[in-house]
Amino acid sequence: MAALVDADPGLDLDAWMDRLSSDLWGALVLQVIGQQLSLAAAATILARLEALHGGRLPTPAELLATDAQTLRQIGLSRAKGVYLHDLAARLEDGRLDLERLRSLDDDAARNELTQVKGVGRFTADGVLMLALRRQDVWPAADLALRRAVERVWGLDAPASVAQVDDLGERFRPWRTLAAAYLYRTRRP
Repeated sequence: MAALVDADPGLDLDAWMDRLSSDLWGALVLQVIGQQLSLAAAATILARLEALHGGRLPTPAELLATDAQTLRQIGLSRAKGVYLHDLAARLEDGRLDLERLRSLDDDAARNELTQVKGVGRFTADGVLMLALRRQDVWPAADLALRRAVERVWGLDAPASVAQVDDLGERFRPWRTLAAAYLYRTRRP
């Protein structure tokens, strides 16, 4: 890790994270769409969803009114359509309150998010890190981070989430920054 920091000692974490939306609703939608997809594929599907709504992200109510077949036609799996509808329904009926989410600590916020169908640690950690800008998130469930950890520490693939979590403990309370350095090692 020291070599990564030495190679880019001025890494601006805020600028790095500014590339992605800090809007909670938008981040949640993107994180759900992006599960097990490349960033390019997720961006394409997101653009199609926005095209259905005049070039903008639909509100939760508008997403709920978008039927499953339409969501399938823009490239979402049946499961992701269900997940997005559950997310939108929870926002509409108050079971998930985005403003309240901002006030919770990381574990409580992660717990709230994982109550949504299809939202696990990968998605919750992405939202905590990118939308809520939490400084001590270590998204060990993210395959890209696990691959970077394998490369940097010479671990045999596939590194387990537990192995990556154990390694991440050494970077508390700055695990988000450590993760950013590791993400930047990604190979094309």
